[in-house]
Amino acid sequence: MLEWFFGPEVREKQSVLRQNVVANIIDGAMYAFGIGFVSIQTVVPVMVKHISGSDFAVGLVLVLWTAGFNFPQIFIASHAQRFPYKMRLFLQMAFLQRVPWLLLALLSFFMLGGLSPTAGTFFFFFLFTLAAVTGSLCFPIWFDLIAKLTPVDLRGRLFAARNLLGGILGVLAGSVVAVVLAEIAYPLSYGILFTLAFLFMLVSYWALTKLKEETASAVAEEVHILDYYRSLPRILKAHKNFRNFLISDALLLAATMAGAFYAVHAIRRFSLSDSSAGIFTIVVMCSTIIGNMFFGTIADRYGHKVNLVLAAASTALSCFMAILAPDERLFLIVFVGMAFQIGLSGISRLSIVAELCSEEERPTYVALTNLVTSPFILFGLVAGGIASQYGYDAVFLIAGLLAVASALWMVFRVEEPRESVRRPFVQSAQYE
Repeated sequence: MLEWFFGPEVREKQSVLRQNVVANIIDGAMYAFGIGFVSIQTVVPVMVKHISGSDFAVGLVLVLWTAGFNFPQIFIASHAQRFPYKMRLFLQMAFLQRVPWLLLALLSFFMLGGLSPTAGTFFFFFLFTLAAVTGSLCFPIWFDLIAKLTPVDLRGRLFAARNLLGGILGVLAGSVVAVVLAEIAYPLSYGILFTLAFLFMLVSYWALTKLKEETASAVAEEVHILDYYRSLPRILKAHKNFRNFLISDALLLAATMAGAFYAVHAIRRFSLSDSSAGIFTIVVMCSTIIGNMFFGTIADRYGHKVNLVLAAASTALSCFMAILAPDERLFLIVFVGMAFQIGLSGISRLSIVAELCSEEERPTYVALTNLVTSPFILFGLVAGGIASQYGYDAVFLIAGLLAVASALWMVFRVEEPRESVRRPFVQSAQYE
């Protein structure tokens, strides 16, 4: 399996690299399996509706997750980049990241049934936001460590393999969710789902303990925390290529606002039953699995810029097909494009950041990327108002134009890091 997917690189290099690749794939697959039981896009909103009875509370799910997961990263980045060895700090933060999911299971088992809607909603959102924040604090350390342990010409396929197996297991998790929610009463059903999520996250944690970090990383110069934060605007001002990448990334993230309306629009436009959402899900998962067999190889051979252009093009295709598709069969292309965008961005969005900066700056650049561009995904809140006033086609048209702008900006304004003489990409601190 490894030789087929990765080629001779893994077979011919050190056994340590092989072990790290296997451990990373198991971690990604098991974590995706766990999170599949409590999907933020499907399971959590339904649960919040049960707890609160409020559509406003349901709307807060994505807002709190996006804010909680992306903004705190900058507070750990300066600390993380001063460690020559990252494993100990990383394992501490990774375990902390998993604890809120256990607490959500305990909340579901022992408290939700006796709490008022207001109190239940408060405690749920407190723990849910805590899960996002602890994940945020772990993320820059995790990405920096993975970039260190994985040569640049294997990173694309590594993330693709994680996504590929995660997608396959995600189909299984979705089937379990359907059975549990149909057969077991609320809130016990959700307690079971959060317990399953926590258990498989522990399996992913076990895999992380098998990673081997043999060499020290370059360490950033220690600076006062206030001086560090003052330096962030200077990074944006001085590093033109990184700044141009952020502009393209922000445009693409804003364009993804259309994704929440595809299924609703198709069901209404073609007079389909709600069960059609199951077909849409199958199309998305199958497209994700197939796409990830190729996207990683493209990134490793030609660079991550190509993937990001394809991601924007896929989003534009989805948006315009949502407007123009004459029947429900051709409308399925919309979900293929959406799945491709998710896969391409997951492989290449932060991988290109690792090549735009020096090794010691990686945690800062990753955190700064999410800090600057992720708020644009909240533009999806505006899409609801646009849809109610002007219809879904207006949302798709605006999102499609944003995606086209993202693709053009990436093509003409962002230099491929591997072709830049001034800032050559880092192969790997461990295998150079």
